[in-house]
Amino acid sequence: MTVGLGLLMIALGLWSLYLRWKGQLFETPWLHRFAVGMGPSGLVAVTAGWVVTEPGRQPFTVYGLLRNADSHSPIAAPAVATSFAAFAVVYFAVFGTGIWYLMHLFNQPLPPHEFGPPVGQPVRTAGITPAPVLADDLQLQPAE
Repeated sequence: MTVGLGLLMIALGLWSLYLRWKGQLFETPWLHRFAVGMGPSGLVAVTAGWVVTEPGRQPFTVYGLLRNADSHSPIAAPAVATSFAAFAVVYFAVFGTGIWYLMHLFNQPLPPHEFGPPVGQPVRTAGITPAPVLADDLQLQPAE
């Protein structure tokens, strides 16, 4: 699962680079839907990686010489479940706090000295701009 999510993340990046190169990055709704759907993939991949890694940590178990039952950790199952729950709570708290902070920033009004979006033009801020754009060139209106 972790490898699959990693490949999907790479595919999203390559797809967006290809569409950027063709000049269709902002006109492709399927890319936008895919990007939104991949939002929590980092959290899922980290958690899935942890779940897969922990059972594989048996460094002293040798096939045919030492059984898993003889080499397991003395930690009880409830302690492992508690550890997993703690990781899940921390990850979801960090993710939720980040989303809350972003929404808080998005809801802030513009300061009086900043301009609003251009009038009659789409706002496209992604990518590298070839040169700085002056406010006089864009017909900007002051924020209200």
